Amino acid sequence: MQELDFRVPQSLVAENPTTMILSAKSSRFKKYGRIVESVVVDELLQKTHELITLSDEEKTFYIPSIKELEALQQGKNLGLFFGGMDIEIGSCYGKNERINGAEYHKSSELFIAVTDCLQFLSPYEELDDFSSLNSCKAEVFFFPKGSVALIEPNVLHLAPCSVHKKGFISLIVLPQGTNLPLDAEDLARKSNSDDPELRLLYKKNKYMLAHQSRTHLIDDGVLDGLKGENRHINPID
Repeated sequence: MQELDFRVPQSLVAENPTTMILSAKSSRFKKYGRIVESVVVDELLQKTHELITLSDEEKTFYIPSIKELEALQQGKNLGLFFGGMDIEIGSCYGKNERINGAEYHKSSELFIAVTDCLQFLSPYEELDDFSSLNSCKAEVFFFPKGSVALIEPNVLHLAPCSVHKKGFISLIVLPQGTNLPLDAEDLARKSNSDDPELRLLYKKNKYMLAHQSRTHLIDDGVLDGLKGENRHINPID
């Protein structure tokens, strides 16, 4: 198995002098999850490159479930990280340079960096009364291509940010059904509930806040709760 280089590229550090970028191998990452070195994902990475091509569009894309990846033995093996539950293997990819918001799940998430990626991560305890989170509380971590991380439940995150100007590709492994639309019955229960956390429930197993600049998300029902600067990353060539 090829040894991965978790050191943050110095050119990336130079392009982002006001942002501390941490290695996902640093001790600071331990409160968010752990790097998984025991799993082999080379076939998953190869198949992902066959299925997904980055374009010039300045946007991100998310596919919750990719059957071709789930059919691979390496994909099936990942179910053990969820206690043998049924899983979905999807992809988040494209171009992104801002934090934009934050979401969390009630389950762990396996994050596989198909290309180099950055992630803004915030601890659950920084979520104030299920209504707001300050973007300054997020830490930025570098994940080299080929790395696999098991993110703990309730860790606040969103789409990765691009390390390189050409964009990023990642695989997102979650319990089956996560990020799918809520059914009518659950929407009705949500609207009739006084529980403050439920105002963040956006999709199945997906609790979300958006920065005020992300008007399309707010118009779609996401709480305007990420306060402060919509923090930015300058990617490198």
